[in-house]
Amino acid sequence: MRYFVQLSIIQNINIMRKVLFTGVLFLICEVGFVFAQDLQKSRKVADVVTAGNDKVMVCKWSLLKDTVTLPLSFFTEELEVIKLDDREEALISTQSSVTIGEKYILTGGAQAHNVCFKLFDKTGKYLTDIGAFGQGPGEYGTIADATLDEKNERIYILSWSTRNILEYDLEGNFIRPINMPGNITKGKIYADPSGELVSVVAVPIIGNKYIAWTQKKTGEIVNAVEPGNLSINPREPNGAYSAFNHEISSSKNLEGVFDAYVFCFHTRKDTLYHYEPISGRLLPQFTVDFPGNTPPSHAYFEFPHHYAGWTGEEIRVSENSSYIGNHKFFIVDKSSLKGTFFKIRNDFWGDSEIGWPTYAFSNGYYTKNYEPAELMDELDKLLSNSKLSAEAKAKLTKLKSSVSEKDNNYIFYAKMK
Repeated sequence: MRYFVQLSIIQNINIMRKVLFTGVLFLICEVGFVFAQDLQKSRKVADVVTAGNDKVMVCKWSLLKDTVTLPLSFFTEELEVIKLDDREEALISTQSSVTIGEKYILTGGAQAHNVCFKLFDKTGKYLTDIGAFGQGPGEYGTIADATLDEKNERIYILSWSTRNILEYDLEGNFIRPINMPGNITKGKIYADPSGELVSVVAVPIIGNKYIAWTQKKTGEIVNAVEPGNLSINPREPNGAYSAFNHEISSSKNLEGVFDAYVFCFHTRKDTLYHYEPISGRLLPQFTVDFPGNTPPSHAYFEFPHHYAGWTGEEIRVSENSSYIGNHKFFIVDKSSLKGTFFKIRNDFWGDSEIGWPTYAFSNGYYTKNYEPAELMDELDKLLSNSKLSAEAKAKLTKLKSSVSEKDNNYIFYAKMK
């Protein structure tokens, strides 16, 4: 069996009034959840096989049958809600990505709304902007990735197509550009705990020197992995250039683990990997054994105790245009090797379904970024549920009464178990 790297997808007023809703933990499990233990009632769908010197979990697609609805509390600790600072300079977009740290919240740039990266503390207080959109020193364009390194008080930002990683301190000062070995399209970055090294995985387009590497901030390469048979031909069968149809992803849900998956629009059998910065190896972790020679469109993700993924069908709308639809989401337990198709519902408040469950978790947290009008609409829908208990209805009503359309966004987050 040959294992290939995969990628995930394709997937950011006056004085601050802080409102930390630590009490808004709505344990409302009365609307018919299939409880978490039912995942263990599912069948064994995977085996661990040896591939060279490595062990890889292989899920057999034909064994995935039933669909289980899991509560968010199965994956995470308590849900918290933070209202971000209302000052004009603190305003963010619903397109802004959210990275949760132990002390800080980093919201990502949303170019369409000209909103740069912003740093907040865990009460929602705005601290500073991180860089700005543009082409000058310390400025960036469309974002591929960002890493919050609280231990070393650094933030690293990687643009969609660039030769440099941008390094900042937590006061928003631009430290330096970190030169990479060539122009990189769609990379993911990992900051070594030492503060001296950074690692990158990138879409392995033919012609790129490396798919993964570790380097010093001075640019010196410590170790690297060449693409080899993982290389992607960026041209469509009709000859059209399609480099941007391919993606690289890293969920970063396990502390100290740099997971990497390469999504190729023209599907192929592939694998989710761990990149080890010290040894300089890509270690295969998980793949799916699809029937036939052409698997469906798919992507893999890693949670602390599970592997997960999605499949979809390419739906063509014209001779030159198509999209991926009819998605299915699956999950496999790392210990029991049992798995099933799955959905997630937010049992902490109002029993709402979480869309795209594989993308709901990153950097070890579940996050949801709401603008106030969107949050009020969501609360109205939840309050319309006649099965809500009096206690749950009171809590939802209290939260709604505290929300104003003039507020900055609200961040919901829960740390993964």
